[in-house]
Amino acid sequence: MENENSKLPEFLGPLNRKYTQAGYGFLALNIVYLLIAMIFIPPFNLGLSAILSLGAFLLLLGVLTYYLLKGKRRLAQALTVIYGARSIFSAYSLMDISTFEAVPYLLPCLLVTFYLLGRAGWDWP
Repeated sequence: MENENSKLPEFLGPLNRKYTQAGYGFLALNIVYLLIAMIFIPPFNLGLSAILSLGAFLLLLGVLTYYLLKGKRRLAQALTVIYGARSIFSAYSLMDISTFEAVPYLLPCLLVTFYLLGRAGWDWP
């Protein structure tokens, strides 16, 4: 008879592992994205509206990460489509001379986030 306590925990399954990687990758890469964007943005007044906007961004990022970690497939698929479109637009904007100078640094964050979300949403390898 097999001991019930010797079973692997549910969170270690291969599909749940993909959601965990997608959730933490989504959080980390968006924070890196934000830091890179803030480095390249010209100095601005860090007033109340900027702080509230940053707080709202971080709150939304936390909520989306929480639901990705819970294994929400539709959310992962929707975010995959959004990040795929953002990646295509960013790659296209590299051809324009007047593009935002941080795009070459931000594009890898978008592509890796797109891949991590796609792995969870559509079971990519």
